[in-house]
Amino acid sequence: MGNDILQAIPTLEKDIPADQFMVQEFWVPLAWACAILIPLAVLAAWWLYRRNRKKAAPGITPLQEALAAMDELDAQLPPMRECSLRLSLILRTFLAGQTQDSALFETHEEFSQRMDSLSRVPQSCQLETRDLLDHLAEFKYAGATAHDIPLAHGLISQARDLVGRIDREQKKEAELKEVAA
Repeated sequence: MGNDILQAIPTLEKDIPADQFMVQEFWVPLAWACAILIPLAVLAAWWLYRRNRKKAAPGITPLQEALAAMDELDAQLPPMRECSLRLSLILRTFLAGQTQDSALFETHEEFSQRMDSLSRVPQSCQLETRDLLDHLAEFKYAGATAHDIPLAHGLISQARDLVGRIDREQKKEAELKEVAA
């Protein structure tokens, strides 16, 4: 029985050259390369497409956002205290987006005491912006809840004009800087 097992083991030919075992088909590595590179290329193309599409999609500007919020506020017209709170928040959000001013994240007192507040707002609009925010703060802290429709419409209209003028003045300043450069 022991002899039968030894007889079952095949023997190799003695003079087979080693080169024969190293020969490889050209198509096997090419197929592996394609199997790996094609999905990677598709993934990279998809990623670039998504990244470029996000950049190309025009976002809503702070001015457009502010004007839309003011239109909504004007249509709802809540009592003066709520109206002044919301209008102040709209203005501060606009300033944070348009001029990178930190007014949105400060109390009115902190904003008023900060020396560089509104420094990025065009010079011709700084006083009116400060006055409007101060006027709105008076209503916020007075606790008045009465409806004063003409006053509310006037404040919203004033804010609408102000944000439009800030945007126009910033564009003029940017054009002047480009011409000077």
